[in-house]
Amino acid sequence: MMVRNEADIIEASVRHNLCCLDRLAVIDHGSFDGTSEILRQLAAESDAVRIIADPSVAYEQSTRITQAVREVIAGDGADFVFAIDADEFLKVPSREMLEKVLQNLPAEMHAMLHWQTYVADNFAVNAAVFSPAQATLRLKTERHGLNKVVVARHFGARPRHVVAVGNHVVLNLDQPEITPRHARITPQIAAIAHVPVRSRRQLEKRIVIGYLAHLIAHPNHPHLAYHWRELYEEIRAGKAFDADRLRQIACNYGLARADWQPADAIPLVSDPIVFASELRYRADADLDTLQLLMRFCELVIGNGSRGVSPL
Repeated sequence: MMVRNEADIIEASVRHNLCCLDRLAVIDHGSFDGTSEILRQLAAESDAVRIIADPSVAYEQSTRITQAVREVIAGDGADFVFAIDADEFLKVPSREMLEKVLQNLPAEMHAMLHWQTYVADNFAVNAAVFSPAQATLRLKTERHGLNKVVVARHFGARPRHVVAVGNHVVLNLDQPEITPRHARITPQIAAIAHVPVRSRRQLEKRIVIGYLAHLIAHPNHPHLAYHWRELYEEIRAGKAFDADRLRQIACNYGLARADWQPADAIPLVSDPIVFASELRYRADADLDTLQLLMRFCELVIGNGSRGVSPL
């Protein structure tokens, strides 16, 4: 898991996913909203949580996740590595059944989990802590066609293979046009619940910092993060996201703007995520978008003053 400024949801994510996983390696990508403090408290509770500090400015998810996957395969002896984000929750009715399915994968294959989009019933302007009530309704049908990858152990013996941006698939750098084989696991065995939009402030912070960090890493390829760029441009133009707009964004998340549909035309189904753990921590301060942007700019300037060109 690679995270930056996810204080509202990081504890819920770590606690929930550790109900299924043996260990969780969290790459803390220079968070400055209280995420780091919450992670340290969670790591103090359990050695199943390992924090990997990444103070860099640029958003280089594929590189960092690929490195971490190789480390846990080599160092921890992992048979399978689930590449997830902070806003994603594993839905695994039976770990025993999931293990059987993974153990029976054909040789040289990785696995894929269905990526299910959850839409909050009510969007708050500002929510300091993620509420399980925000994860009860999901899209009846996903139109983005994306999955989340489960990386098999043989990845460690293939230095030219990488986890692609978004953690959707494994790619072979020597044959980028040919995707290595992946087996799609049925949602009845395992799936990923994705809660990308929780409140107006959370989305604004994610879009503004996320897109700028992407530009630093890929200044000549702004189109690669089109889903962030389009929303960034709305915020830059002075538009504010009301509840209706937040719902529309959540219902169409991951789709090109030309493929968006009205939110009321997209059917939802009730499929609550079962949370077994109570939350204990929260960030000392809930920073608004301007405060986070100021801190991010200071970080960029600091890197530049040390001889590292941010752009």
